[in-house]
Formats: sequence, structure tokens, C-alpha cells
Amino acid sequence: MFLQEKFEIENIAFVLIDNTNNKELALICEQLEIPFYQYSYSELGLINKEQNRFISGKLLELMVKTSSDYCFVFGGRILEGELLTRYKNRLINFHPSLLPAFKGKNAINQALDNHALLLGNTAHFIDDDVDSGSIIMQCIIPAQQFKKYTSVLDLQIPMLKQIITWLKAKRICVKNDITTVVSACYQINTFIPNLEI
Repeated sequence: MFLQEKFEIENIAFVLIDNTNNKELALICEQLEIPFYQYSYSELGLINKEQNRFISGKLLELMVKTSSDYCFVFGGRILEGELLTRYKNRLINFHPSLLPAFKGKNAINQALDNHALLLGNTAHFIDDDVDSGSIIMQCIIPAQQFKKYTSVLDLQIPMLKQIITWLKAKRICVKNDITTVVSACYQINTFIPNLEI
């Protein structure tokens, strides 16, 4: 797992999850002394949209408390409220499809069921709609190379590393809801813009 590497560990302010079964991540955070927060919706008695409000509120609270600049989101909850306003263009989601195609849950299955020729991931800023924010980066693989979900999901790791590098260099710009990376190469490749790391 990428957290075992020394890449940018000092910049992780906290990890927040709503999956209390992820003992591996809890152990990694403990070893790296990264504050780790986990919540169980069933234990809290939360259903449907209550879960979205709860996790949005907790995330806002932790980002303010830690003075976080950006947040990387991997998950299925729909963030809402003040969090989206206060952290506009600073909440980055990783979605396992080539948006705008196959939004929402089970995106890889949606693509396979629709006989898509390409699979991939999209990193985008989170806005009020589901998987509709301004796209930062995408990666593609031929559907014929698909063997298991990790063959798609593992490609999010180099995307994360690259985006962190661009953010630190202040190269990601959003204008009129269109995101560009200054001086990046946008040639057709596995990663677009192309990886520099």
C-alpha cells in the first residue's frame, strides 16, 4: 500500500473512514502516527442522507481543526453543505470510471456491462452533483486488460502522488469550472495529463 512509502507522509493531517472493518489502514495510520477517525453508521443509527450529512460535518470539522488545504476522497458518500462551499476546488474525489461516463456506484461494473472499450479513473473536484466536478486527471486501460478491480483501482495511487506534486507546485488552476495543469503534457497516454513523477 502506498502509505508504507515515505512519499508525502508528513502532509497527511488525518484519515477519516466510514468503514470500521479496515483494520489494515488503521494499523498503517497507527504506525505512521497519523490521526485516524472511523465511524459506523449502523452504530450511530444513521441511514441514507443522514450518513452524507454526518460525514460531511465530520470532514469539515477535521479540515478546519487541522487547517487542511486539500482533501482526497475515496468513497461512496455524497458530500454536502458548508463543506462544499468552504472548500470549493479543494476536495478531490477519485472515481473508477472515465467521467462523465458511468457516474455513481458500481462504475466499473457499469462500464463492463455496457461493453466499454476503455476503463479507468477520474480525479475531479467535488461539487454539488454526483461525480460532475471539474476533471483534474484521468487514466485509461483497455477493458481487455481487466482482470480484477485492483487492475483499475491501483492506478489511482500514481494519480494521487502526481496531483500532490502539482498542488505543492501550485500548477493546478481552475477557471470557469475547467481545470488545467500549468505546463503539463496532455498527449494521449495511460495518464492524462501525463505523469511527471
